[in-house]
Amino acid sequence: MATHGEEWHENRRKGIGGSDVAAIMGINPWKTPYQVYLEKRGETPAWDGNLATRWGQELEPVIRQWYTTETGRIVTIPEDIIQSDKYPILLANLDGVTDDGRVLEIKTARLARGWGEPGTDEIPDYYATQCHHYMLVTGMERCDVAASIGGAPPCLYHLEADKSVSDIIIQECHAFWDMVQNGTPPPPVSYADAVARYGKSAGKNQIVASEEMVTLIRKLSANREAAKIIEELDNEIKMKLISAMGDNADSIVNITGEALVTYKQSMGRRLLDIESLKKESPDIYLKYSKTGNPYRRFLIK
Repeated sequence: MATHGEEWHENRRKGIGGSDVAAIMGINPWKTPYQVYLEKRGETPAWDGNLATRWGQELEPVIRQWYTTETGRIVTIPEDIIQSDKYPILLANLDGVTDDGRVLEIKTARLARGWGEPGTDEIPDYYATQCHHYMLVTGMERCDVAASIGGAPPCLYHLEADKSVSDIIIQECHAFWDMVQNGTPPPPVSYADAVARYGKSAGKNQIVASEEMVTLIRKLSANREAAKIIEELDNEIKMKLISAMGDNADSIVNITGEALVTYKQSMGRRLLDIESLKKESPDIYLKYSKTGNPYRRFLIK
């Protein structure tokens, strides 16, 4: 399955694409503004998709042909990333453009959550912002979304340009791009963001806990205690189920023979005996060992 080359990623770093907008606006469930910021600054490798997105790329030609057959419209695929004439920081990498001036966006979604009745404009917000972004960049007034949901045959949705939505996108994108240009990162909105942002700094000073911080620390302690109780309950349940299987069974099934729980023996992992290597071949150990980067550990005292 195809991946994008470095030149393509470099061009995307020169502005804000449609797939960036939902994350910048805080409505992308898979990506945060800080992650987009790092990509645009070239401080982290650009995400090149996963098996699901690459499989979607493989299905694009099939769905595009379905759209042509279904609507009678001729679709062309722009060869290059499109840049807005009016707002140069806004970019679009389109799945297609029709002969009557519509943007075509192709989606393969695993779940139907957020998708309404075909023929409407009811699609998930994080996809809708992408479509509005593309209409804004191209100046086109309509966007058709051909979507295969849950592996089903494609269906069609229709969106129309909305000035109020476009104004929000323009405002959010320019504010974000100013941060990229100035080297001012957006605030973390996830634990992963916070670790990526602050995890490598020395941070040797102390701060006095505010009332809010004390409350948060107490909540975290309570959560960990609750998690410990749940883990103990889980272990008790697993103990009873394993004991029921004993030495004679490796699974528990329902009345139709469908497995509900399995407890099967797996192959042992081959591990390197570090201590023996250090003792018997210290030169080899030193040659092939390396010290990792320093990092900060979060501990509750």
